[in-house]
Amino acid sequence: MWRKNIYLISFLILAIVTLLFYMYLFNIYEVNVSVSPSELFADGKSTVKIEAVPLNSFGKRAPFRQVSAEFEITEGKNLVSIVSIDKSKGTMTLKSKYEPGKVAVTIKPEKSLLPTLVEIPVNPNFADAN
Repeated sequence: MWRKNIYLISFLILAIVTLLFYMYLFNIYEVNVSVSPSELFADGKSTVKIEAVPLNSFGKRAPFRQVSAEFEITEGKNLVSIVSIDKSKGTMTLKSKYEPGKVAVTIKPEKSLLPTLVEIPVNPNFADAN
């Protein structure tokens, strides 16, 4: 009799802990957009990676989760070229060309209510000689 009760209580505790882990650790609560590095140089070699990062309730990356995203270059299309884009993983890599300016990219993650606008400066590739 006691053995059955212990098994039942152990099963219920395990089910509750598993549910809490899923709800707070693995569930996506917010999507953050990461840009690394934050700027480009007009040298034809500089690259930047834009990524939609799923966050859990603790504000950390949700383990084993990815979020899809749509990307649209709204300003400065002539300043960069697209090296790679993976909409299902929510990543995009841009490579600078030889003109300075500003690039604006609109990111629409699947799990986000509103799109995010990212502005990436493309700096000249020389030091100021003052």
